[in-house]
Parts: sequence; C-alpha cells; structure tokens
Amino acid sequence: MGVKGWNFIPWRWVELDEIIQGPIAIDVPNYLTRRLTVFRSQRIQNGRIPLQHVSVILSIIKSALAHKITPLFLFDGPPESLKRKPNPSLLIEAQNLYKEFRKTNDAFDDSISERLYNSPAIRMYFVMEHTKDIASYCGIPVIRSPSEAELFGALLCKQKLATTVVSNDVDALLFGSHHVTKQLQFSKEMIHRTTISDLKDVLNLNLSQLRDLAILCGCDFYPSGLKGIGPRKGAALLNRHGNLSNVLDSQGIYGVEKEDMIRAREVFDEASYLSIHGVNTSLRPPLVSKLENILHPVLGSDRANTWAYEMVSLWKRFRVKQATLDKWI
Repeated sequence: MGVKGWNFIPWRWVELDEIIQGPIAIDVPNYLTRRLTVFRSQRIQNGRIPLQHVSVILSIIKSALAHKITPLFLFDGPPESLKRKPNPSLLIEAQNLYKEFRKTNDAFDDSISERLYNSPAIRMYFVMEHTKDIASYCGIPVIRSPSEAELFGALLCKQKLATTVVSNDVDALLFGSHHVTKQLQFSKEMIHRTTISDLKDVLNLNLSQLRDLAILCGCDFYPSGLKGIGPRKGAALLNRHGNLSNVLDSQGIYGVEKEDMIRAREVFDEASYLSIHGVNTSLRPPLVSKLENILHPVLGSDRANTWAYEMVSLWKRFRVKQATLDKWI
C-alpha cells in the first residue's frame, strides 16, 4: 500500500550508471506483483499452471548480470505486528502445491492449476516459492528478510551492500534507504528512481519528520491516518510543531489514539535494530542440472539447456569483470 496521497514523489529517469557500482536489492514480492498484472482470473487454455513469472525472473537476472550488476532477491519474512498477517493455511497449501509440482514437473496438472487460478493469494505464494528456487539455481543471492523485504533492502543500502532498493513502495525510503528504483530499463540503460534527499527537499522535512508524515497521512502501519490531514497540511503542521507528538497535541489527539499512532511511528525505526551479520550477497556458480530441471516444464528441454549454459557464461564473464575491478581496489 505505501503511504496514502503521496503523489508528489520526485521520480526521475536517470542513466543506469547511477546504480552499477554494486548489487541492487530487489523487493521480489513487490516487483513481481507489479509485473504480473497480466494474470487473469480465467484459466489459461488447456489448464496450464500459471508460470508467466519465469520469463520475468529470467529477464531481470540476465539483464542485470549482462550489465555486471548482482541482483539480490529479497523475500518477506514475518510481517510487522501492525500489518495484516498472511493466512497460514493458504501459505501451507501453496507450499504443498509447489512441492507436488516439483515432483511431477507437469505444467498441465489440472488439480494444481485449478487451485492456483481460484485463489490469487495461493498463486502468489506458489510464485514466490518457485522464484526462490530458480534464482538460487542461477546462483543469485536469495535473502529471506527477518521482516519485510523493503525494510531489509533499505538496511542493505544503508550499510552500502546495495546501491538501490527496487520497489515502487516509498516505505523503503522511510526505512532508511537513500535510493529507490521503481523501473529498470536495461535495454535503454535507464532507471526511474527517487532519492531520500530529493524527497526531503520537496517538503522541507527531515527523515524523522517524513516518517511522522506517513503516520499522519495513513500508511501500512496506521492505515486510517489522521482525518483531514493530507501530505501538504501534514508537512505544514510538522514544520510548525516539529514532530508527530507535538502535532497530535496541537490537534487535540490524546490517550489511546495518540499512543497507537506513536507506536506505529516506531516501526520505521526497526531497521536500526536489525543486523546484516551472515548475509551473503555474493554471486555463486549456477547449478546447471537443477536449473535445467526446474526450467524444463516452462521452456522445454532444449531451451532450458541453452538458458542454463548461458547463465554459466554470464557468471564467468561476471567473475572476470569482478577480478579486474578488485585489482584496482
């Protein structure tokens, strides 16, 4: 969802060079949800299992590596306590359906496709499981975040382990990332991005005040916001009163309502308490046989084989480039 009414974000098209100095942290649930709008509620001809996500995944992996950029695939961990939690029964069913699909490798299994097309939630959980395996077999770093993917991506950027968070959710900026990319156009070597410094300049607010403003407007952690307060009015109040607590006092908000808003505001500070210890952001050699096997139901034997060895070639070229760079560091 992000933040309500924040249509003033200063997104700009800039050259890809801005992010090629290091890995990019991809908020995979956000990225795939946006890219897979081609999904339809009706069944595909012949009851084929929905596997359109595979081409999206392979495309971004291939394009990133061809530009000597390591894509870090970030997945959600347990959601924040103030957000709606996933339905565990649907998650378990999706995992079981995926296990069954991997056993049979049958892309036309009616019993699986029927259930996936009848439940968008189960379908997306299925897609996430499949994506994790494909990326892992390609040698791409797959990271399960301790909380939300955009939060951990922001931490990786803050710790200089990534140059940007790929997401259209501005929460990543509020969690502390200096840079967020909404669109990647590798063919044109352009990105559509915004930065925290640009966002601060638009409203003349610092990061702490921007977090306060998100609560006032309504966000994932406090959806209702403060009635009658939009971004412009909220920014004016914060410029006048300094912080969320003072603004709430000025509007006569006390007791439980104020406590709930302050508690929601504290969620944005969580990145300060997370650790990146043990996180591996290194590209690994592709697992050729496993990659061929998992791609076979989608691409067929010949194309799966071609793709697997193309990944090996990209990995080798990436290693040569990295070794050359390391000599100059």
